[in-house]
Parts: sequence; C-alpha cells; structure tokens
Amino acid sequence: MHRARAVPLIALLLCPLAAWANEVDLPELGVRLAELPSAATKPQVSEKSENPGGPNAVMHLGIAELDISREEDPVPPGSDVADPGYRAALDRRYHGGVESKTLGAPTSVGGHSAWTVVDARSASADLTRYTCLTYVIVDQHLYRLAVTADGSPGRPPEFDALVKALSSVSFESVQRPDRS
Repeated sequence: MHRARAVPLIALLLCPLAAWANEVDLPELGVRLAELPSAATKPQVSEKSENPGGPNAVMHLGIAELDISREEDPVPPGSDVADPGYRAALDRRYHGGVESKTLGAPTSVGGHSAWTVVDARSASADLTRYTCLTYVIVDQHLYRLAVTADGSPGRPPEFDALVKALSSVSFESVQRPDRS
C-alpha cells in the first residue's frame, strides 16, 4: 500500500532532474556532455577565426554561452596547463580578457588535469561579465572550455547551470565526416 503512494511522489520529486537529462555528443571535437540543461541550444560545430587552431562548438542557455574548442595541432612536448608560462601564451593567443597566468586553480575535467579560472569583471557601470575558463590537454590536444554571461545585479543562473554542466564532460576519440 505504501509502495503505490511512493511511486507518484518519487516521480514528482525527480521531475526537475529531467531538465538535466539532455546528453550532447560532439564527435568532431571528441566531447560528450552528459548533463546539459535541456533548454540549451543545440551546439553547432564550426571553424572560426577566434579559435586559432581548430574546430569549436557554441551553445547558449538564455544569456549564457558555452564555447568549447579543440586545437588540431598537438601541444608541444612537455606542455602543462599548470605551468604559468604556458597559460600566459594561451592568454595571448586567445585574447579572452581573463588572465589565467596568475589566476585560477588546478582542477580536473573528464578525468584529466585542467586549469580553471572563474572571473567577474565590470563590463559597464551596471553590468558584470562573468567568465569560467578551463584549459585541459587530452590526448596531446588542448581544449578550451569557456562559459560567459553578462549579469546585473548578480551572476545569472544560466551561467551557473552551464558551469555545472562542465562537470559532466567526458572525452572520446574524435570522429570527423569523410570529406572526400
């Protein structure tokens, strides 16, 4: 008797979690996001000039944006995202406005050592630009994961939702369509 009443209650309690069940595969980048909010736009993989060496995918959730890029060329031997000199070179290459050379902390993304910076800067008198920038090297290729959003008076919840989604990132073999 108690069991029959518990099933609807459990379904009701788990309903909000269904919004996090959106799994997204980006085989061209070798990335899978297991818990992307369902309201996020479908990512499009493309080559763009802001990524100096490879494809990227951009998706939006309200006013927040997640940009994932992967460099095609392998990183130089001995490259380590924990090295401030290497991060300084990345800061110059990507012109992102966030200085990862002196800011941030070591983290882990998809089981790989990473470096993450969370930054808030005044964009105007009443607007703040929030950024979460992560560098990670996987199979000798640099990935750059950047979440950005502008908010006022506080940090937008969409920003927090995309940052949380980064905890579900896993890396796989890159698969590209044959361009013959």
